[in-house]
Amino acid sequence: MLIVEILPVPFTALYSLYAIRKRPAWIPAVVENLYADKPAESTEPAQEVPLGHDHMTTRKKCTIVVSMMFLVDVVVPFTVPFGLYIVRRRPSWFKDLVARLYADQLGYAASGQGNAAEEVAESLEQRHRQLELDNHQFARSLRRKLS
Repeated sequence: MLIVEILPVPFTALYSLYAIRKRPAWIPAVVENLYADKPAESTEPAQEVPLGHDHMTTRKKCTIVVSMMFLVDVVVPFTVPFGLYIVRRRPSWFKDLVARLYADQLGYAASGQGNAAEEVAESLEQRHRQLELDNHQFARSLRRKLS
């Protein structure tokens, strides 16, 4: 990938942006497998994702950072060596970052977000009903004008 990275378009950074924005389901499993045989270091406490963590905040921050990496990548290939560092050294912060990025899919979603989701669903339902009513009124008025 480093050879491909020398081309004018930094493909690795683009794919990293895709992975952050779309969050494919296979990434947490790959990261878990990457860290499966790494011995736990007693000096590094395992960080757990707090129950109320907002994965969208992490997603926005990751998008900003990878976008900056993309800009650096245009001049100097940076993303592939950084990826090699992550694969070889397996820093604990990367595993924690993936856990925070996939917090909603891994069961770390906030318990209070259920009420917010219900409120949003109710709001959308009200908007939908109002839109249907407006459409019916418009159709009636159009039919009167055409008659």
